Amino acid sequence: MANGLIPAREAARVLRGVGIGVEATYALARKHGVRIGKRLYLPRALVEGLVAGDLEAIRLIREGGAK
Repeated sequence: MANGLIPAREAARVLRGVGIGVEATYALARKHGVRIGKRLYLPRALVEGLVAGDLEAIRLIREGGAK
């Protein structure tokens, strides 16, 4: 696994702790993530930003990608 990606399953577990449900996590993964084989991955920067309460994380990912 690349350092910049986190599996959607792991992201769902992490984001559940801050009140983001599994369905919402997978919707984020379909919109902002990548599919490798059958698995979905989210940018780690997006997940960390959401955990930190930074709603700008989605905008940053959309505009410039995970860096």
